[in-house]
Amino acid sequence: MKTERLQEWRVIAPYQKRHQTRKNLHPGNTQTSDKKRESIFSFSVIFLLIAAGCIAVSVTADKSGTLLIGVYASGGTLEQESGLITNDFIQIIKGAENKTSDNCTVVFAYGGTEKPGWSGMTIADLDTIRADLEDEVLGDDNEFRIHLPNASMGDPNSLGFFLSFLQEHYHYDRFFLIFIGHGQAYTGMLFDQNHDEDGLIISELVEILGQGPDIELIGFDSCLMGCLEMVSALSPYADYAIASEESEPAEGWPYKSWIEYLCANPEAPTLEHAKELFQEYMKIPGQGKTIALINLKEAGFLTLQLDKFAKELHSLVGAENGCSQIYSALMETQQFGLTGTGELDEATMDLYDFADTIRRHVPYLKEPAEGVIEGINRTVIYARHDERVPGAHGIAVLSPVLINPVFYDYYQDSAFITPSWDRFISRYLDLCDETGELSPVTISDSNAGNPET
Repeated sequence: MKTERLQEWRVIAPYQKRHQTRKNLHPGNTQTSDKKRESIFSFSVIFLLIAAGCIAVSVTADKSGTLLIGVYASGGTLEQESGLITNDFIQIIKGAENKTSDNCTVVFAYGGTEKPGWSGMTIADLDTIRADLEDEVLGDDNEFRIHLPNASMGDPNSLGFFLSFLQEHYHYDRFFLIFIGHGQAYTGMLFDQNHDEDGLIISELVEILGQGPDIELIGFDSCLMGCLEMVSALSPYADYAIASEESEPAEGWPYKSWIEYLCANPEAPTLEHAKELFQEYMKIPGQGKTIALINLKEAGFLTLQLDKFAKELHSLVGAENGCSQIYSALMETQQFGLTGTGELDEATMDLYDFADTIRRHVPYLKEPAEGVIEGINRTVIYARHDERVPGAHGIAVLSPVLINPVFYDYYQDSAFITPSWDRFISRYLDLCDETGELSPVTISDSNAGNPET
């Protein structure tokens, strides 16, 4: 079994990639599962906090227009070591310099770094960020709309506060929500250094986005977030998503040109906005780049096809040579999790490529595998990748290559997509060893080998 990989499962040198090693990837740490899950702040609570002096605030007039872009950034080591989030904000400011009206605007929420000016959560608009960045140092003065000194960027209530603030003060026809920071696929993202690496997990995003404004596009400028675990969970709460299956370059998205295009064309179709971003993103140096525009409203169809496929895979695990057939398919499938040194730690895998490999090697599973492929084709609107990752098709899923049953049990809720997929992964990890051979059956394994009911 893969017990030796439990605490070694890592997908980054954080100074080179936009994802990071979780400090605690073992069941002994319950920080994430025990996080507060209260409802988001109402504005009556906000004003009570302001009156009590818990929040610094500078109120300006409400604004309206065509396109509102909300940027929610947790700096982590990206900001602490290299100032990369500050650089993103500078790019955004430069991209918005020539906008001719309020039809396009950007509002920022940032924090999450052990660095002066980055504790708590600061909310700022284009004018206050521009004033703050005159010396190219972000957070070194009092230029902001609101500052919550004790907030964690990994607390869902902080995100809820930000979304409530936007709903109250900005009235736009279209809303894009962009997340910037470290990403770790289904295990979480946007970890806050000031709060013990507290990060947002999928269930918390679902809770908050379900109470928030209508979102047209969710963007993940973070590593490994183009996974079906995230896509399926968020499908009721937005129309589209932009995300990468693989690790991102440290510099992230090329914001200057993209914001310039968005503000010049605020009414353009989302596909055109995505194409403009992807074109410049693929020019960034370094190998292993993937990025995709995903139609979240098709994720339900894809999830249904995956469930049918997984039922057959579950049966295959228990068949003669089933473990070796699945293992061989995994070894051929495009895996994701490039580290800063260019090594591969298989965190996720391309779902299309996995289904296609099974289709070719296990003929009687051709039909359910083709259902998954059809689902990917319907869900992924537009995708780009470079030659380092030829098997990338836009949506990844948990890879069982490096994990073990204990690891999966700890992250099972976050990794859940459908009941049949969950049963397949659990059974494969229980019955198949790390070389693709059937493990000796123990008392604890016996239930996993029973047919589905």
